[in-house]
Amino acid sequence: MTRNQKEVAQRIMAGNYRRIGPAGWGFLDKFLIFIKTIGFMECLDVSGEGYVRRMITIAKLLLTYQMKILMGISSMNQVPQLLFGDIGLLMMLGYTAEQIENGHRKRGKGKKKGPIHKDTLADALDRFLPEEMERILNGGVKLLAKKGFIKDKIYLMDATDLETTEKCNGAGRRTVIKKVLTRQKEIVEVLETTHGFKLHIIRSLDSRIVIAAKVTQIQESEKNWTLALVKQAVENIGPGKIQLLLIDRGYLDGLTLWTLKYTHGIDWVIPARTDMAVTKDARGLREATDATRIFRDERKDLKVVGLKGLMSYDQYGDDAHQLKDVNARDFKANPINAVMVTRWDGKDYPPAKEKVFLTSLPVSKPLGILDKYDLRSLIENTAFRELKQGWLINKIPKKTERAVTAHAILTLCMYNFTNAYRTDLGQELTERGIRRFRMQTFHQTYAKVMIMTDEYFGIFDLEEFAILLGKPPKDFRPWSDVDPEAFKKEHGIS
Repeated sequence: MTRNQKEVAQRIMAGNYRRIGPAGWGFLDKFLIFIKTIGFMECLDVSGEGYVRRMITIAKLLLTYQMKILMGISSMNQVPQLLFGDIGLLMMLGYTAEQIENGHRKRGKGKKKGPIHKDTLADALDRFLPEEMERILNGGVKLLAKKGFIKDKIYLMDATDLETTEKCNGAGRRTVIKKVLTRQKEIVEVLETTHGFKLHIIRSLDSRIVIAAKVTQIQESEKNWTLALVKQAVENIGPGKIQLLLIDRGYLDGLTLWTLKYTHGIDWVIPARTDMAVTKDARGLREATDATRIFRDERKDLKVVGLKGLMSYDQYGDDAHQLKDVNARDFKANPINAVMVTRWDGKDYPPAKEKVFLTSLPVSKPLGILDKYDLRSLIENTAFRELKQGWLINKIPKKTERAVTAHAILTLCMYNFTNAYRTDLGQELTERGIRRFRMQTFHQTYAKVMIMTDEYFGIFDLEEFAILLGKPPKDFRPWSDVDPEAFKKEHGIS
């Protein structure tokens, strides 16, 4: 169908039009053009399992689901009304008028609502292998990197839980001891069990692009996936691009940290655990005065100490180092740097309670190290929180491992391309979440409808539509940009 405002206007006045529906978001047409132009549609060309007849292309199926994500639709039951009810959007996705009216399949009872059944969309997520979903994300990141959207030097690495119920097929199970306060105000230890999965990501600091991701069972240790994620990230954006990695404590592992520095050339900062020997070693040097190895720095309510060349992290080394006997006389540990915080927010940490961070960076200016690591908190505020609250990444439509993975990865794709889209258009939306962005663009098509005739369609404001019907409102909205007289003159209405 071709858009022809004047021809459709004449047919509306003659009462000769076929269908009316909402016009869709104002930014979605440009957004879809953006992802098609950049080449993302080719990334969606995966095989899937069980799609022998391919009544609908897999790329279109996946893109339809991604529009559900982008529109913030939390329940599959809302899909027929909110997604399939948007004729303009469905046409932009590539559905024909016949498909929108009658669907892709003739089977089934009852009145059809949309080109496909809502359950077909949910069931589709269970047809794709996790590796296929990861290829979609990785392909999209490579495109963004190639087009110059990812120019960061600092990257953040962390994981978050995607909780499900125990009935979810393939979900992991994690049981931990938790201290709780009873009604008698006694602290007791109880076992707490959580079912679900864990989402690991590496995200760029400024461009806010997730450059690598992995979904694992919830009980799996983060450190098992560090190098695999970094390797994939380097493959996606190119070698030498990641200069500094700010890492959550869960990824702490001596071999991993050594490999990051001496194999990949990536510097890092990571918190030390309280029970580590290197932590105790650092705390023991709180009052030490060695100008060649100990560097003190402070400002306002903050005091830190840089510690160079600590020799008490026995596991820090390559594969051969891991095989050595740490109790042997000839064993020699590798030096590692640390930054210790002795005062934070105006409060002094007592001895043996100081916060210790390990790093491969020089520590002669320890405040700079701490400032860098403080940026890692952004992954909680502008990634995980936004993904859960704004993008509904934890609202899984089907209780299977594949569906969880597919939903999470496709959500990350939309998260990435939305951030890239904002930057490309020069909009100052970097610090705004998807909920605010959705509300900000909603007004563009808030009061518009799409009218379909046999071969043409037109998009009109509701007040324009009322004029064409010969029943204009007595009062036009104060914020409306409709000029009744100009509209009448343009369409030959006396």
